[in-house]
Amino acid sequence: MAAADLNHCIALHQAGRLDDAIACYRRALPRDRGGVQVNRLLGIALAAAGDAASALPHLHTALVGAPRDPALLNDVGNVQRALGRQPEAVDSFRRAIQAGPAFAFAHFNLADALLEMGRHAEALEVFRTILLRRFDGMDADFHNNLGICLMALGRAEEALTAFHAALKADPAHAAAAAHAGAALQQVGRHRDSVEFLRGRAGRHGVTIQILTTLGQGLLNLNDNAPALEVFDEVLRREPELERGLTGQALALSSLGRDAAAIEAIDRAAALYPASRSVQLISGNIRLGAKDPEGAVAAFARAAALPAGRSPDAALPMLLFNRLRLCDWTDFATTRDAVLAGAAEGSLRLPPFEALCIADDPALHLRCAGLHARENQPTRRAALPAPPDGGRIRIGYVSGELREHAVGHLMARLLELHDRDAFEVHAISLGRLTGDSVEARLRAAVENFHDCSSMPDAAAIAHVRGLGLDIAVNLNGYTGNSRTALFSHGIAPVQAVFLGYPGTMGAPFMDYVIADAATVPEGADRFYAEKVVRLPGCFMPTDDQREVTIAGLTRTQFGLPEDGIVFCCFNNTHKILPEAFDGLMRILAATPGSVLWLREESAAATRNLKQAAADRAIDPARLIMAGRVDHADHLGRHALADLFLDTLPYNAHTTACDALGAGLPVLTRAGEAFAGRVAASLLRAVGLPELIADSAAAFEARAIALAADRPALTAIRARLDAALPSCTLFDTPRYTRNLEAAFRVMRDRHRAGAPPEAFAVPV
Repeated sequence: MAAADLNHCIALHQAGRLDDAIACYRRALPRDRGGVQVNRLLGIALAAAGDAASALPHLHTALVGAPRDPALLNDVGNVQRALGRQPEAVDSFRRAIQAGPAFAFAHFNLADALLEMGRHAEALEVFRTILLRRFDGMDADFHNNLGICLMALGRAEEALTAFHAALKADPAHAAAAAHAGAALQQVGRHRDSVEFLRGRAGRHGVTIQILTTLGQGLLNLNDNAPALEVFDEVLRREPELERGLTGQALALSSLGRDAAAIEAIDRAAALYPASRSVQLISGNIRLGAKDPEGAVAAFARAAALPAGRSPDAALPMLLFNRLRLCDWTDFATTRDAVLAGAAEGSLRLPPFEALCIADDPALHLRCAGLHARENQPTRRAALPAPPDGGRIRIGYVSGELREHAVGHLMARLLELHDRDAFEVHAISLGRLTGDSVEARLRAAVENFHDCSSMPDAAAIAHVRGLGLDIAVNLNGYTGNSRTALFSHGIAPVQAVFLGYPGTMGAPFMDYVIADAATVPEGADRFYAEKVVRLPGCFMPTDDQREVTIAGLTRTQFGLPEDGIVFCCFNNTHKILPEAFDGLMRILAATPGSVLWLREESAAATRNLKQAAADRAIDPARLIMAGRVDHADHLGRHALADLFLDTLPYNAHTTACDALGAGLPVLTRAGEAFAGRVAASLLRAVGLPELIADSAAAFEARAIALAADRPALTAIRARLDAALPSCTLFDTPRYTRNLEAAFRVMRDRHRAGAPPEAFAVPV
């Protein structure tokens, strides 16, 4: 083949006349004796023209004649990658590097191919080799891809450095800017992310990717109205963008605009029916809109879709929200899969849901720790102790300072604090309803701060401005928790108390307030916090509670006048199917008995009654308790004969309410905090014999007490006699004990000593 002929083909190729060049190369093929040069050039031209499938055979033919040509091997890899044959491309790039270790292009292409395949650890090794050898070509795209790789490996701080290097190489690199904003969010620097992206938009213009990342940053800050404006702009530009629709739906939901949020997420689901994340968001939005059945349907759709590379909580959320409806479809199989996935890291089991499905404090610590690391990675600020003004400043932080179990339990404690020694603040994070409990709480504290509508940054600044000594987290991982306040730090000492029976697994909480029954000696290893053990029970109560008993009758609540009334007013998500099996065996062994249950929803009632029928128990023997005035609710407990508890999550406030009305509680003590609260309550009223050590013992004891009226009457008499003087309802003494704990916490910090476990002496 004449060199002039081939040069003519190459000239056509270089001029961009690909069709003419391809035709020229084809004419030259028969005269290419070695089969290498023309086949290679033809393959490259075909690939450039978008015909990778035709290009590959020619490159393979060329490779037969030059099997160790690094550039040719690299070309083969590029075509294989274009055809979606990444494993083969990776092999070709590795062979190119073996043939020519200094051939830079093969290193770059190998790194990108591994990145596309999600083989991030291998990709990072290649990126490191490129950096070490200082190959030419380390441009903005290279640093951006390195950052993406590091982000996928959970190394956001290092990724941030890479994205900044990309922006230094090309200040207009929009993808690197958006990724830098996302990296700032991943390390918990949400305010920095928002400011960076806004500044970026001002200097270089704003892309859809930057807008969506900015919107997410605003959502992370609970700055929901501006977030909605951003996502509205995203959708104005790209009306069907998935991230725009989901972001808009989340912002609407956060603003309490449930109907509009559901409309937005339903539009996203219609456009992206195969998106697992859309269905997860749909489920969470429906939970916020109090549509548990719709939430379960969305979580079921999410769990049925192929899982992505990142672990998610679709299956745990499906399991837990079915529990709320007493829908035990495939419960055992699903729970086993959830626990196995949580152990191996293939799914995310949220901390509260972990408490409900497994009596395993080690699992609870693991799930809480992972949740804290992934959602609150900010390093807590080291706040100095406020000036010693004499009084200890306490801030109780909660989303439920209203008609709620937490509100009822806290009211009397707040009223009894020693105001000469303590300055008491209530920091409200949830919606306020103006009810009588809220009014009582407002009157009980010196300052009541409504931070519910403040973005996180504003709320953090406000609470820090109070100069607290100790901030008390009454939510943990429940309700309107706003955990970011504690992860950033709002007081020199931070303690979790009451609302969350377990560890938060986080470095930003110093203490967990418990007792010797809920966290026995030797169990401290399951807590990231230092355990403070109060004497008696950790739970505050109200020694002035109003309990209406006189005038209440069984008839008005649909209960039989004769026969044993077993009671379980626990939330429906605490009634696992094996617990229900035991309750049905107790009913079967106690003729004429009924089971009085809390009415959670129509769906839960329907499922419970069907479950009873499936176990050969007349559904009419399940009596549902509707909502009544709080005093009447407390008093109606006295109409029952025996409260039957659940495990792994005990009755907490419900057990306290029952005992306070004179109703004995039969419980089982588990291994974890959530499963040991009722046992703590029973010890505090002097009835430890009502703590069973196994399911069989629990059922046998319930059946025996139901058959022995005198024994049950004697227990009730002992409880009635104990109530006026028992430690459980001695709120003044309880308050002094808690204050003693606060003094130790404050004094240790002022002395420069780290948090340490301790017990408040009796």
